[in-house]
Amino acid sequence: MGLLVPRILSSRLYQTSTSPCDRTLILVLSPSSFAVSPPCHQMLLSIIQYGFLLWISYVFWNALRRLWGGSILDNIPGPPSESVLAGNLARLNGADSWDFHKTLEEDFNAVVKIHGLLGDVQLYVFDPAALHSILVKDQDLYEESIIFLSLTGLLFGKGILSTTGNEHRRHRKIMMPAFSTKNLRGMLPVLYEVAHRNFGQLRDGLIKPHLELNAGPQELDMYSILSRTSLEFIGRAGIGYSFDPLTTGEDPIDQYTQSLKNLTPAIHKLAVFLPIVPLASKIGPPSFRRFMLSLIPSKTLGILCKIVAIMDSKATALVRDKNQTIRHGDADAMENSNDVVSLLLKSNSTADENMKFMDDELVAQTSMIIHAGTETTSSALNRIIHVLALHPDVQTKLRAEIMETKEILSHDELVALPYLDAVIRETLRLYPPITAMTRSVTQDCILPLSTPITGIDGRTMDAIAVPKGTERPTTIRTSGGEDALEFNPERWRNGQARGVTVRMSGVYGNMMTFVGGGRSCIGFKFVQLELKVVLSVLLRCYHFSVASDAIRWKMGSPAAPSVDNRPLLPIVVDRVKA
Repeated sequence: MGLLVPRILSSRLYQTSTSPCDRTLILVLSPSSFAVSPPCHQMLLSIIQYGFLLWISYVFWNALRRLWGGSILDNIPGPPSESVLAGNLARLNGADSWDFHKTLEEDFNAVVKIHGLLGDVQLYVFDPAALHSILVKDQDLYEESIIFLSLTGLLFGKGILSTTGNEHRRHRKIMMPAFSTKNLRGMLPVLYEVAHRNFGQLRDGLIKPHLELNAGPQELDMYSILSRTSLEFIGRAGIGYSFDPLTTGEDPIDQYTQSLKNLTPAIHKLAVFLPIVPLASKIGPPSFRRFMLSLIPSKTLGILCKIVAIMDSKATALVRDKNQTIRHGDADAMENSNDVVSLLLKSNSTADENMKFMDDELVAQTSMIIHAGTETTSSALNRIIHVLALHPDVQTKLRAEIMETKEILSHDELVALPYLDAVIRETLRLYPPITAMTRSVTQDCILPLSTPITGIDGRTMDAIAVPKGTERPTTIRTSGGEDALEFNPERWRNGQARGVTVRMSGVYGNMMTFVGGGRSCIGFKFVQLELKVVLSVLLRCYHFSVASDAIRWKMGSPAAPSVDNRPLLPIVVDRVKA
């Protein structure tokens, strides 16, 4: 994700000195927000021109400096640059970049040199020892990209995704208890309720009415169905709020729901602003940034501003209401609230004073939980259903395991189903929703390698000296043995993949799907539980087969199915015969 965008609050909030406007860009939209007078328009153009010139000059100077003095990274093998301006970045980050990533992993060893903007050198890393150094052992030397940190701060505020160092550790420490196994057990009834409401027991779910009106199989867009389901999961179990009635022919009308659906597409349309996000977030006081943004005649930016305003308003209201419940001493209500945000507020209420979240931080955490939890879970669910449709033998075996159990399982019974666990692990290993991450080197350091590489000059290197400021795209797809590129759930036994001797640093089995170290996915157990509940309910009722060979998966944040460049997953669905 990438663009220059403000967080937007109501005028009532930003007029106060304690408003989140002290930490972000704020804009209040009105019908005349983008009416630009000629003098202001000229001033805006001048500022943009000078700013762009300064930025290009800075990048060009760095490129010349590397050209004259050379780079210690120039000896690393890698694909040739495809563009003087963008290097390999278009191929690396494009929506159809799967083959390019596969080429990097198959044709090169451990670390690959990637050409960035105007000759900038980046390192594409998939060596286990290097990954361990980046994510665990030396993680303080490798921070999130400044662009990612600035973007998430502008979109959501000061939360776990937009902070680093001790501040990030403080956020993580307060949030961790909400995702404990004990609390996940308490959320399980809500997850089953949503799954049964949508797929199993009631007539007005998203699938059942179609199959009752038609005697045989029917083609359905599972992308729409599973995306709506994922949002309701995170709504009910994440924040204690229902976004969607999950009924056929009745699209959600909630403004917040529509905003979540439109957020990522709006961001992608403004990706050209990615390089100037860090700079733009620091120019002048908030009032000046508001003024400058109000001069930009961009319809997409206006839409995005409105989206962020709605999301922030909803999260603010939710946190305010739940905090009032705590402050008014409604112990029974809070005791029976097992959603993530309620548990977070409970944890925050007992934290030391120097650890507690401020209200604006709680709002940021809430927005991040909803956005991140919805998109990644939706991507994973869609991919699993598609994979099962492509592999009917796996689907049949998994259904047989599920049919041998009762309809509603306890937490321990559900997580103990071996083949269900194997199918989910294998899908997430081979097709992670997020395929790569980027880290920036904060100081000169040495990157160790488990497998030595041969440099362009023929020298063997078992470590690489990496200069400060180097960007490091890091693959999340990980090895599964000799048949690593094949879908094979049989490789998994008791959470371990047979034939894999190299230990990865991820928090989820021997893979990097949920990353590792201090910035690993805090809710990865919650996501696993959602996936298992949905599959245990769906496969008991329905059989899935491929409706079209035109389905293509677009690489992104996260990956999504597509037909003719439209977000679709057409799958033939039939009722399981008794």
